[in-house]
Order: sequence, then structure tokens, then C-alpha cells
Amino acid sequence: MEVETVEETEDVLKVEISGINEVIANSLRRSMMIKVPTLSVEELEIRKNGSALIDEILANRIGQVPFTIPENVDEDDKVHIALKQEGPGTVLAEDLQADNDEAEPVNPEAVIVDLKEDQAVDLEAEAELRKGEEHAKHQGGTIGYEKKSDDTYEFRIESTSGYSNEELLQRGVEEIKNRLDEFEEAVAEI
Repeated sequence: MEVETVEETEDVLKVEISGINEVIANSLRRSMMIKVPTLSVEELEIRKNGSALIDEILANRIGQVPFTIPENVDEDDKVHIALKQEGPGTVLAEDLQADNDEAEPVNPEAVIVDLKEDQAVDLEAEAELRKGEEHAKHQGGTIGYEKKSDDTYEFRIESTSGYSNEELLQRGVEEIKNRLDEFEEAVAEI
């Protein structure tokens, strides 16, 4: 098996993997998308919402903001997020304040809501590590592949989750290994 970088830009990584079949290619794609944990808001308490958006839409927009993943956060931890903003002005993802300095919005310029004069939002939230198999907002990125020959596939990896493209690829492989180890242990118990 060989892995070769075909093209790398700021947003996209293209790698060619040879010596695999379609089952392995699809397993790797799915692993990167739904098995790698990402950090997003799971619970939200809106204290004040004077914006034009109803609470559910505001909560949905904030829930769609992926955060970078601090090294000291694991799947049992929560990252506290707060937002207190008054209008007029545009509320951006970068206005969300985390209690962990390493947790930052992946796309800080993403617009959450526009506030007019005398409008304000005040909320607190908890972000957690979850997987894309639980909710689409936790998908690791947009990943596709093209079959180049019988045993060669070119992957296009665009991380949207706080991982670099290379990290997402590595984490996807690790998740496959972990699942295979679990399977091997289960078979050994038969």
C-alpha cells in the first residue's frame, strides 16, 4: 500500500492511495466523516434573544459552529461557551467565548445573526466531543474519492472540524484500527 500527496492547498488535501479496494476506500471515507470526534455545542440556554431569529434557529446556527479541539479535552469533558452581544452589529462565531483558550471557532467569520439597535443576545452553552454518526454537525469534513485504477483511489479531504486535513486522515485510520481491535477481541471471546 502506498500513500502519495497529489495536491495540497490551504483548504483541501488530495492523496492517492494504491493497493486498496473499494471496501477499504469507502471505510476510510466513512471513518473520517462519522467516526472522528469533533467539538460542537450540544446544550444551550438562551437567557435573552431580542434578535429577529427565533430561539430554535439561533440555537441551530450556534450548534453548527465547529470548534478547534483542545488537547486536554476528551469525550467526557464539556467546554463552556458564552455569548453576550448588543446591537447594532453582526454577531460572528468569533464572538463566542469558550472557557478553554484552545477551543476557538474553526470559521471565526461565520455570521450567526445581525442585531439592530436595541437588540441583544445573551446565552450560555456546553460544547462536547461527539461523532458524525450521532449528528451531521459533528462530521469531520467533506471527503470523497475517485477510483483511478483497479487498486488506486484519489481522496479529496476537506476538514471542517478543527483538525487539519492530514490530522483528519490520520484520525480516520486510527478509528478503523480501533474498531478492528474491538472486533478481534470480540471474536477471541467466541
